[in-house]
Amino acid sequence: MKTWLITGCSDGLGKGIAQAVLENGDRAVVTARDAEHVRHFETEYPQQALALALDLSRAESIEEAVDAAQQFGPIDVLVNNAGHGYRAAIEESEPEAVRELFETNFFGPMHLIHALLPSMRQAHSGLIINVTSIGALRGALGNGYYSASKGAMELATEALGLEVRHLGIRTMCVEPGAMRTGFYGSRMGGTHHTIADYDPLAKRYRKEEIDGSAKQPDDPMRCGRIIYEIAKSGADVHHLLLGSDAVRVAENYYTNRLHEIGAWKTVSEEADFE
Repeated sequence: MKTWLITGCSDGLGKGIAQAVLENGDRAVVTARDAEHVRHFETEYPQQALALALDLSRAESIEEAVDAAQQFGPIDVLVNNAGHGYRAAIEESEPEAVRELFETNFFGPMHLIHALLPSMRQAHSGLIINVTSIGALRGALGNGYYSASKGAMELATEALGLEVRHLGIRTMCVEPGAMRTGFYGSRMGGTHHTIADYDPLAKRYRKEEIDGSAKQPDDPMRCGRIIYEIAKSGADVHHLLLGSDAVRVAENYYTNRLHEIGAWKTVSEEADFE
């Protein structure tokens, strides 16, 4: 039996992962900013689930959650899933909102990793799953700071994997496409500072123009089961795309990037010393 710590379990992918973990007999520390939103897991799985409050933008909340979680049992699998979006052109973005975005999407999850790595190193085992986004692969219109926060997590995870592999610890980035969750509704941040010069693009990125209805193609419960099965199998997967839309975006991005590298290869190589 493995013990998982999963952030952002009140709905969406975090809820799907928690459900898969508990249904298959493992234990789960399920977290949300308000623990009451995940208390039902304790009711349904009284011997397996522990519901905790966790606000990734507050260091003291992270430390308190880690202390309580480790009393439940050594953490074998950490899933950094919690996060939110922020829609604004770079120039329209508000500094305080951007700082909070990075605290929640990057610095908080990295703090959580720091707090749990000592016990994983001692056990010479562990799995760290960081949910990034298809947005981590490329900067999207009006989504620059969100992509930057997720891109930072993606690169940090790659570096971490190289650092801890010899210690028996694995890492995996999960890159979902558009998932049918609350991400596009109340949890989506947006700027109050709009600039008229960007109005012609507004329908493509501003929060108030986004269709928050449940039409996204990716199923969070199915995605949760996929993540659980891969983790259970022990497969050495470094990057996992989730959703056919994510696959299409990744294929287009890398195809275009390789084309550009080839087109400018001769010029690039001229930078070497003679």
